[in-house]
Amino acid sequence: MKKLLFVLPVFALLVGCSEAPKSDSNETPTEVVEVAEEAAIYPYFAGEEFDREQALNEQGLDTAILAFDGNPKDLILTTKITAACQQKGCWMTINAGGEEVRVSFKDYDFFVPLDSEGHQATVNGTLFYDTLSVDQLKHFAMDANASEDSIQSITEPVLTLSYEATGVYVD
Repeated sequence: MKKLLFVLPVFALLVGCSEAPKSDSNETPTEVVEVAEEAAIYPYFAGEEFDREQALNEQGLDTAILAFDGNPKDLILTTKITAACQQKGCWMTINAGGEEVRVSFKDYDFFVPLDSEGHQATVNGTLFYDTLSVDQLKHFAMDANASEDSIQSITEPVLTLSYEATGVYVD
């Protein structure tokens, strides 16, 4: 009898919890979520603090890029943002020494504003060479809202100059 008193409430609980509430209409309920994208406020800062006064200007950066021997090098630099991820702001590209440099953010801990393209940025981090796989390149192209034809034309990995930032100021 004690087993029956235990089993019946457990059975009733399981049956009661397993059925979804029924609606009188055949419509599927939908939830409307509004996302308001706030305009970035400049100047913008993210990541670890650093001394912007020590940043290389464009001429100093050009010299550093030309002298870069391929070994990772810590640099603070100031230059224009040529593109930024349009999904989250999780990467940006800059022009350094006539080369496009892909900037990622250490440990994916911070981002730049989506509208930061064309703004001046001062970043602290490490310059290095990186091989970007086809999948990475396609992902970056999708983030930049590239056309489907452009994305499909990516078929080879690319060795590229990259930079991992620990902090960024965007003016």
